Amino acid sequence: MKKKFYFWAFQISKTIIFEVEYYILGGNKLPYFSTSANKFNRPKTDWNEGGQAQNRLLTHGSVARKFWEKWDKKHLQDLTDNEYAELLQDIQTLKNKYNYVEGEQGVKYYSHISFWELKKLSMQKLPNTRNKAKQYIF
Repeated sequence: MKKKFYFWAFQISKTIIFEVEYYILGGNKLPYFSTSANKFNRPKTDWNEGGQAQNRLLTHGSVARKFWEKWDKKHLQDLTDNEYAELLQDIQTLKNKYNYVEGEQGVKYYSHISFWELKKLSMQKLPNTRNKAKQYIF
């Protein structure tokens, strides 16, 4: 299976962004998987908190939290073909639940989503989740 390398950012709230990455960093030969959560300061000029802050920033029982709890054991590791296919399915579940932006890594270099794009994402109207009665299981 030919794997593509991605960066996804999901709007959890007006101030919290959940990021999922699968890409090759620098001169590494193998890709790796990671997640992070960031919280904007009130004027949204910088992060108030971020990095490995998922435990503090993702609400217990939320779809994003369940995703993180499932995949955290693969943090900074490559994924098998089966894990990669499962990851893409789970990413689709996040896409169905949250506003998001995504980037794709080129042949050699990582296409990062800029702070400005993440700020714009955080300013979107939150989806009406009351009408989504689906049970998300990871």
